[in-house]
Amino acid sequence: MTMKAESGHQNAANASTGRTRRRPSRRIEILRRSAHLFLEKGFEITSLLDIAEATGISKAGLYYHFNSKQDLLAAIINYGHEVLELEFEKQLEDCSTDEEALRRLIYTYALIITREDDAAFANLAVEEMRSLLPEDRDQIADRKRAFLRRIRERLEGLAAVGKLRDVDIATATQTLAGMVLWLPKWYRPTGRLSAKQMANEIAELAIHAVLLNCGQPS
Repeated sequence: MTMKAESGHQNAANASTGRTRRRPSRRIEILRRSAHLFLEKGFEITSLLDIAEATGISKAGLYYHFNSKQDLLAAIINYGHEVLELEFEKQLEDCSTDEEALRRLIYTYALIITREDDAAFANLAVEEMRSLLPEDRDQIADRKRAFLRRIRERLEGLAAVGKLRDVDIATATQTLAGMVLWLPKWYRPTGRLSAKQMANEIAELAIHAVLLNCGQPS
């Protein structure tokens, strides 16, 4: 890996941890705790009373922030996307090549969604889309497509300069995104690899899967 890539990965890690050093707002605390409750008990079974008791807020207080349980779920998933999008913007602003941009996209996504506080957001985005109201589902689907466009644009850039393997770009886009999206389903922080190590492994696998002659002597 190049020094620039390592620097980019460290910047991603610093930016990611930097968001959590300040005490989160009350609303974000509710989102985080609710996300874990929905995963532990299931969205349908978890009640607003359960959430109120877990977060130390009255049920009336919850309604101050959210109109319904479905509104809360949408807010949780949207917040997860907001965290990702902010980090993407930071990581891509000084990228000079599509290869490095693709590497940073995959690394940053993998790092954030395996982070203990944010993995729950990613899991809910996969498992509970069906529980959202149609308008919320459409909005979040648009945000997912925006991430796919980021990957596709970098693949198209690599293809334009002859650096992409002979692969179908649409298939490659969905495959690379899928490598990251399912990470929270099987990755365990207590395992052999840290979140940073796992994110690096996924990013390297992604690059080697699509880049022509990647790692081969010239």
